[in-house]
Amino acid sequence: MIFRRILHLMIVAMTATAAVMAQPSATYYKGINGKRQVALKLALKDIISDHKTLSYSGELPKAYELVYYCDDNRSNVYDIFSYDTYSYSSTSTWNKEHVVPNSWWNGVKNAAYSDIFSVIPSEKTANNRKSNFPIGTVGSQTWSNGCIKVGKPVSGQGGTYNNVFEPADEYKGDFARIYFYVATCYSDIGWGTNPNVKSEISKEDWPTLNPWLYQLLLKWHNQDPVSQKEIQINNSAESVQGNRNPFIDYPVLADYIWGTYQSTDFNLSTAVLYQHISGSGPDIPVEPVDTIEPVEPIDSIAPIDPSEIQKGEELFAEYFDELTSGDNTSTSGSADYWSGNTNFPMVSATYQAGGAVKLATSKKEGSLTSRTIDYAGGPIVVELAVKGWSKIEGTITVSLGSEQQVVEYKAKMTDKFETVRLIFTSAPANPILTIKSPAGARCFVDYVVAYEGIVPQPQVAADVNLDGMVDTQDVLAVYEFIQAYEPGTPIDGYDVNLDGTVDTQDVLTIYEYIQTK
Repeated sequence: MIFRRILHLMIVAMTATAAVMAQPSATYYKGINGKRQVALKLALKDIISDHKTLSYSGELPKAYELVYYCDDNRSNVYDIFSYDTYSYSSTSTWNKEHVVPNSWWNGVKNAAYSDIFSVIPSEKTANNRKSNFPIGTVGSQTWSNGCIKVGKPVSGQGGTYNNVFEPADEYKGDFARIYFYVATCYSDIGWGTNPNVKSEISKEDWPTLNPWLYQLLLKWHNQDPVSQKEIQINNSAESVQGNRNPFIDYPVLADYIWGTYQSTDFNLSTAVLYQHISGSGPDIPVEPVDTIEPVEPIDSIAPIDPSEIQKGEELFAEYFDELTSGDNTSTSGSADYWSGNTNFPMVSATYQAGGAVKLATSKKEGSLTSRTIDYAGGPIVVELAVKGWSKIEGTITVSLGSEQQVVEYKAKMTDKFETVRLIFTSAPANPILTIKSPAGARCFVDYVVAYEGIVPQPQVAADVNLDGMVDTQDVLAVYEFIQAYEPGTPIDGYDVNLDGTVDTQDVLTIYEYIQTK
């Protein structure tokens, strides 16, 4: 355990603030570059409002298990309204809660009504006590569960409300980023149209949030930085709903829209993921969130050659054997709808086909969304069998985390299934697998299996300090070499994996070698 801790600290130091989860694609936010304040907010709206609308009673609660699972027990609800955990099956103890009250826009059942970023699990009593109050700082408390409290607001807060609810300090930023997301994604819905309910959000491009509210949220947002759990939620939610919360990915966006940098153009090329402002201005380097001083790698880590990756332990398997109803896959297909199972809890336009599923219709996209796959991250091999409906109608898209691959199949309904093997070289931890077939491109899927990807280990020259043993002293020797390296220094003896560079991969190679002994 001590060695693992030493190794962890070394790797953190050498990789600094690199995210361990999937990140937004390189092009996801390209439309916001060079924009400021209202133009920036509208550009973000164009990006994040383009997402799937989940059904409130069907798809949304199923998606919670894929997105809001507890780190230590995937069967339990993650809750920021209390310090308790709740089983997904015990719905008598928790609710689906609109963080921003849906009564503020008259409760219309639009996309905001079932958005997985803003309609989240909540302990039932806290949900009721929160009512439709705005978020705020409580001055005179009337109720608390130890995590959130309700009561009269301090002077200058609450707006038109006499009561507010205040989260625990460690969740204030979480709530603030949800408010920012809602105000950006849904600025044009019917805020304030219910004559019997007051709204602290207005139907307008900017600022949308009332001044007292966005000033408080900015404060909480930067005092409580983005957590690893929020990053996991953001990545998982994208797999389910198809969009992201930009204020988790780039926290400084809030300051460019409502805060210090409203008159400054946002520069995407210099923005740092998950990093908040320092208060010194956008042109002055910001200290990294992690307190460990980063060490620049000597050279980039060599990419994995997909052709070298082999199948390892089976991580996930679904053969659809229980689907015995519906027509077979060699005549007319199937008209019997399939609602999903444990492995694929969320499906859309998916039909039983006698030991297989049929995806899509002539007018609707078909999709399969898997449960979270228990995996620490790294290469994954996916195998599936597919063929077209009455003809070869198109392609299917297979996604694992943020990585997508398009499958072109040649088999049609009267043919045998075509086996497809896909290599994902860098799947995130605990990924979600999705398979989509576009409208008009109907196809059958016979099975889906995912395996741990095994990369053949390189030749090891692990006794770096030449003491006749391979141990932690060799790890420390490589680490110290990296720290002191200057261009031109010979790397013989320190290039453990013999790839021509000395970097974190050499440290990991020694560690893996020790583990096998």
